[in-house]
Amino acid sequence: MAFLAIVALGVGCSDSPEVAPPESVEESAGSPTPLPTTERPVTPSLSTPAALQASPRAEEAETPSPEPSQPAAPSPQPSQSVAAVWCADEELLTGPTDVPLSLAYAPMPSHRDAALEEVIRSSLGDEVDSYGVVVKNLVNGAAAEVNPHKSFESASLFKLWVMYEVYKQVELGLVDMGEELLVTPYYASWDAGTLPVEVCDTLTVRHALWAMITYSDNTSGFLLLDRVGPGNINRDLQALGLTESAFREEDVISTAADMALFLEMVVLGAAVSREASGEMLDLLLAQKVRDRLPALLPSGAGVANKTGNLPEVTHDVGIVYDPQPTYIIAVLSEKGGEPEPIAVLSRAVYDYFSH
Repeated sequence: MAFLAIVALGVGCSDSPEVAPPESVEESAGSPTPLPTTERPVTPSLSTPAALQASPRAEEAETPSPEPSQPAAPSPQPSQSVAAVWCADEELLTGPTDVPLSLAYAPMPSHRDAALEEVIRSSLGDEVDSYGVVVKNLVNGAAAEVNPHKSFESASLFKLWVMYEVYKQVELGLVDMGEELLVTPYYASWDAGTLPVEVCDTLTVRHALWAMITYSDNTSGFLLLDRVGPGNINRDLQALGLTESAFREEDVISTAADMALFLEMVVLGAAVSREASGEMLDLLLAQKVRDRLPALLPSGAGVANKTGNLPEVTHDVGIVYDPQPTYIIAVLSEKGGEPEPIAVLSRAVYDYFSH
């Protein structure tokens, strides 16, 4: 697909090429579940996700322990008979057509917290114009924004939308978690050191999800992107209300406002379904790239996050769980290769909510 090749140039490197994928984990392929309901939660559902209950320091675990609601990373099972027929063909996946649109999401009410905004601005100092930041307390709705609608290349943050669309199409019966995806040389060419199988082997959809989110694996991300279809993702982004985000011919863009809104959907159980939202949270809690939002936080503060890197951008967006209020923090920047300011800002916000 020519479109994918163009888009891929805008997402660049995997966020953690130095991290090796898990060598052996349990298979947990599921079958499609019923269509999601249209009900939206009236009040926040802020119970601690299963993965965090199992391990308060989930971000430190080398491989998260499988829990009932946590999609375990399945052991890849190579299918050489399939590979022998198709691998040399460089066949690209295509998404389904006529996929029903998602329902628009109505965000939780919020009110401006001027003191919190000052904390953000003071932390970023003279570089504030290079950042887009949104922070929202999900208990009382207090929120602060700095350049929330500033557009950035999304880098690997696009994988959050792919994750959403996979779970949606699983719910619709269009995709199966146990379905095998062939890693042709084309898809393998996007690997930055995190590919969990060999070229011409297969990944199940569930294992690809795991690798895409927890290790930010590019090959898994592009396989799943093509499998569900970037056009379907674009339409859903608009339908959900994430109108500042898109796959475009020249790049992939988003804003801190859209990323914060997406995370709110997930944590409040409104992303596809409560069950799907819970699995998405557990994937994010198992994230291995921890040099930004979680880096300077106390050991008890669980963080469900996703990073993004390109030579010219450094991002991290996430949900922070703590004995203090649960909150969303989305930080996008034009400062390539600079995770430290995000870590310092994250600690400043944490301290603000903790005192």
